[in-house]
Amino acid sequence: MERKPNAGRKKIEMKLIPASDARQVTFSKRRSGLFKKASELATLCESEIAIIAFSPGGKAFSFGHPSVEAVINRYDGQTQAVDGGDQNGQEDDLPELIQRYNALLDQLEVEKNRAQAIKNMGEEMKAKTWLLTPMENLNLTQLQILKVLMENLKKRVNQQREELSKKARNPRPFLDLNAVEAADPSVSYNPTQKG
Repeated sequence: MERKPNAGRKKIEMKLIPASDARQVTFSKRRSGLFKKASELATLCESEIAIIAFSPGGKAFSFGHPSVEAVINRYDGQTQAVDGGDQNGQEDDLPELIQRYNALLDQLEVEKNRAQAIKNMGEEMKAKTWLLTPMENLNLTQLQILKVLMENLKKRVNQQREELSKKARNPRPFLDLNAVEAADPSVSYNPTQKG
């Protein structure tokens, strides 16, 4: 079996690709290759790298190790140092940055607790709202719970009714004059005696 000769890798002439669709495809393929090489360089040499590329359509693509912002900030810091800025400014900012980081961690914890409380309130409200649901839409467990709640309510209503009926049968007088003691024991009150 004879192998056909193939073109293999061809050297591409470095000039503008005339067709815009082909230019976009080439950009996408070469961009991913460029970012892959940059990642390898960062891994092999422990270097910090930032690449920003704009597509023919004007869309921005970036790659950075550890991040584009970190590399740009470091670059800005070095250019300021060359221009006469203070390089120790970054070291002076470290305690402030640690303090801000800890404050953000505390805030994050508060927000997590708040989110959990809101979630719990939502679950409680959901649990309570099924009591207002028409009975036809309740499942067996909900119906059994509703039955127990209704039985407890019936007992409480009957107890309250009995207490009220006892009070109605034995009314307490508004003022029992015989039960009132005079402030002076020598004085007594006799309702038949005229005054």
